[in-house]
Order: sequence, then C-alpha cells, then structure tokens
Amino acid sequence: MAALALCALCAWAQDNAAFTITGEAPQDAKMVYAIYNNTHNQMDSVAVTGGKFTLKGEKPANTFVTVTTGDNNAITVVADGQPIHVNLTNGTIIASSLNQKFLGIQNEMHQAQESLIKMSQEYSALAQDTTAQGKARKAELMGKFNEESEKLTQKMKDIVAANLDNVIPAYYLGTGLFYEYGYDDLKKLCAEGTPYYGHPMMAMAHRQLQALEKRHPGLKYTDLSMNDMDGKPVKLSQWVGKGNYVLVDFWASWCGPCRQEMPHVVAAYEKYKAKGFQVVGVSFDSQAEAWKKGVADLGLSWPQISDLKGWKCAAAEVYGVNSIPSNILVDGQGTIVACDLRGDALAAKLAEIYGE
Repeated sequence: MAALALCALCAWAQDNAAFTITGEAPQDAKMVYAIYNNTHNQMDSVAVTGGKFTLKGEKPANTFVTVTTGDNNAITVVADGQPIHVNLTNGTIIASSLNQKFLGIQNEMHQAQESLIKMSQEYSALAQDTTAQGKARKAELMGKFNEESEKLTQKMKDIVAANLDNVIPAYYLGTGLFYEYGYDDLKKLCAEGTPYYGHPMMAMAHRQLQALEKRHPGLKYTDLSMNDMDGKPVKLSQWVGKGNYVLVDFWASWCGPCRQEMPHVVAAYEKYKAKGFQVVGVSFDSQAEAWKKGVADLGLSWPQISDLKGWKCAAAEVYGVNSIPSNILVDGQGTIVACDLRGDALAAKLAEIYGE
C-alpha cells in the first residue's frame, strides 16, 4: 500500500499546470502573497498596482492557493485550470463552480472558528485569575471550547462526506482532519480512484493510514520489551493476552493532550478494574524523573513501561504511533478490538464490553 500511495503522489507531482489569478486588493495594500498549501507552504508574491494584481505560476494540478495581503484579507482557491478572479476587499471571487462552492464552505467555517478564537482569547486573559469566580469561568470556557471544537470537527467531516466527487476533501484531510478517523473510515477516504487520492495534501493522510495498518482492529498485538519504573525489564505480554481486556495507552508526561485525556482513562480503570480490566501505560518520555513525576502527578495506579527513547521508542515503530495520546484495546486472546479510543468513546466501548 505504501508503494501505491507513493507512486500516486509522484505521478500527481509531475502533472504540473499553469495558473493565473487576477484580483483586486485594498488601496493601501502594497503586496499580495500566494501561499501554496500543498507544498510545505511555499510562497510567491506580486506587487499591487492601482489596487489590482496578477499572480501567475505553475504548480501541481488543483493546488490550494491562499491569496492574501498578509493580514485578515485572505481567500483560498483551487488552481483548477479555470480563470480565477479574487476580490480581497469584499471577499468575493469569479471562478469555477468548484471554487464558488469552496469559498462558501470557507465562509461557514470562518464563522464557526471565530467563536473558538474569542473563547480562547478570553481564557488567556483569565490565565492569572486565581479567584473562585475566575476559576469557574475558565472551567466553563474550557467546557464550551471542547464542545464547540467537537462540533467543528464534525462539520469538517460532513464537508468531506459531501464532497467525495471533487478535491475539497484533500484540503481538510491534509490539514489534520485525518487524525479524527478510525482505520476503516480512513481507509475508505484514502481509497484509490477518488478525485483527490494522489493530491499532495493527502500525503500525511496516507502515512497515517499506513501507521494504522499496524494497529487496526482484527490484528494480533505485538509484544514490547521495555523497563518498568524501577528499571526492571518487563514485557507487554505479562499483562496482554491473559484473558482480560487491556488498554495499552501511549502517552508522555510532557504531552498536554495526554494529560487532558487521562481523567477519562482513570475513570474507566476505576469503574472496570474489578471486572479484570487492565491498563498498561507505554510512555514516550526520554527522562525517567519526568516520567515518574508525571505518573505521580496524574495519580496513575496501573503498570507503566518505557524504554525512555522518546519518539524513537519501540512502540512508535511497532504500532505506527506518530501522535499521542493514542491507544489500543486488546481482548483476552490478544486481538486488537479498537484503537485510539478517547473520552466518551472509551467509556462507550467498555460499557458495550462489560454490559453496562
């Protein structure tokens, strides 16, 4: 599969096409920049003359190009071989139906993102507020932020699902949305034959799928040889495949999202440990003291193992872990039944297993 994805990306990369973007900019604008989203954010620039500009280039077909004056005036278009005219003053375009559709989507997303930005700004302003009222407001903001973030993620998923007949999914999958899909769904989205399959922005999604190939449901778990917190050699097989469900939790003390997720894992462990449910933490730390302090600070009472090699640890290669938090849920016979269960998803899966 890796070879197929690589060939597809190489083939697309060779299919360059010329494009021209004309437009209008605010009268005080001196320069307009073109940021090519699928080429590591490479950038071109052109001078604005009399409030007008013309950008010309040659990039892989259907490159996403963000046209901006460098401030809040920005529009992203698809260089689809059709004439494109953008007005950075009023945020409108004259372009293909695909670009008209994409602009409408961007405007909807912008409105949703504005709410998150405002909440984040208010939270930052309260960072040093240690009063009871301040703490309560921060907790309220965090709850609302997480709720709105989930809605925004679902909105992007809906956009992808509604545009499988064009290249728009590549934009959202290529900017990190692929992390939100499980193996089966991501495999469908990365299937050969889709209009966006070989788009350069799909490179990370294809790599993520290759990683999930190592830990998706149905596979037998792979043993790990590491050390426990006392420095003694241990193996994952000391806990896994012994008749009980085991959550192998990949985390690190320095990982903020891991710390945010840990209360869910603690709650699950406390609820089901009497029924045999076990958790084994696999740390991506590189410093023993930081690892031990993290375990103590978070109140983690289950077994912990690590080889203290950071991202070069054995788990990263064996299970294709390229971001944390991550996990696999293994049944009593050593078969992976789920991966990357977070928050309510973990609670729901365990309730399904234990009948509650």
